Amino acid sequence: FAQLGDFIVYKARRVGVPLVFVNPAYSSRECAECGHVDRLNRISQAKFVCRSCGVVAHADRNASRVLARRGENVWAAGRESRVPATP
Repeated sequence: FAQLGDFIVYKARRVGVPLVFVNPAYSSRECAECGHVDRLNRISQAKFVCRSCGVVAHADRNASRVLARRGENVWAAGRESRVPATP
């Protein structure tokens, strides 16, 4: 993965595309709609059914939506000011 990651970073910088990294752990078990995580959500290689809210989706599409949301959260967190407001 290190070589692929380095290549992606290089290509993104070269064309000016912003890049954030997210932890992919349990993304295949997390519901993109309600956030419920359960190993039983992943019915098969292709099928995802949330045991909490009942959403049915293609497993890869669901996981990609989870990762996209994680990326948005990381991006937004990086834009928030960490400097205390002046009185």
